[in-house]
Amino acid sequence: MRILSYNIQAAISSDSYFSYLSRLHLQIMPSPTKTTVLQNIAQYISDFDVVCLQEVDLGGFRNGYKNQVEQFLAHTPFEYYACQINRVVGKLSVHGNLILSKIPLQQVVNTPLPSRIKGRGMLAVAVEMPFGQMVVANAHLSLGMLDQLKQIRFIRETLKPYDNVCLMGDFNCPSNAEQLHLLKDFDYIHLNDNTATYPSWHPKQTLDHIFIKGCLKGRAEVAQFCASDHLPVILEIE
Repeated sequence: MRILSYNIQAAISSDSYFSYLSRLHLQIMPSPTKTTVLQNIAQYISDFDVVCLQEVDLGGFRNGYKNQVEQFLAHTPFEYYACQINRVVGKLSVHGNLILSKIPLQQVVNTPLPSRIKGRGMLAVAVEMPFGQMVVANAHLSLGMLDQLKQIRFIRETLKPYDNVCLMGDFNCPSNAEQLHLLKDFDYIHLNDNTATYPSWHPKQTLDHIFIKGCLKGRAEVAQFCASDHLPVILEIE
């Protein structure tokens, strides 16, 4: 099974530090270029069995009131999905996480993460594997270390009832961060090889991570697909 984790930046597709300014209008305005970027992402992710996406726009003005979940479903072979709203900024944007799957899934967790500033969350689904149930959890953490410590403890406790877990997403901290030991020291195996994932045009930081626990075995690698300011991370379950 191949699983992908990808922060898609709401299809804004920054490709340089300057583009954060030159494409600032895309943070607040709809544009046909977003549709093109989203279709490119849809084509790329279609090869995977399960896909975890962060920073999806669920129907704000800046995406022309179009829900990117519906756009992905229209342009990919995925039949099953679960989505989560993390933050609503008036009518401008609706931020969220999304899990797409080619196999049936059951949503088991849909929760905000504790934070001084609201707007981060974890979404998890269960899928049936030959060895039994596997939970795939998609998380997007805050920027600050103190919030991340609270959030990772919360994630660990929330997923505690499940034996076999794939936890992935944008953790906004590097591989050697102290807060990740809250997972590493409690039966989670960190699969990343320290390959940088951000910024996509000149990667210097490893902010996107994959952890597994239970009977799961697999390997992870960073993909060189650029349609966002992050690079995607691939998990292959053995």
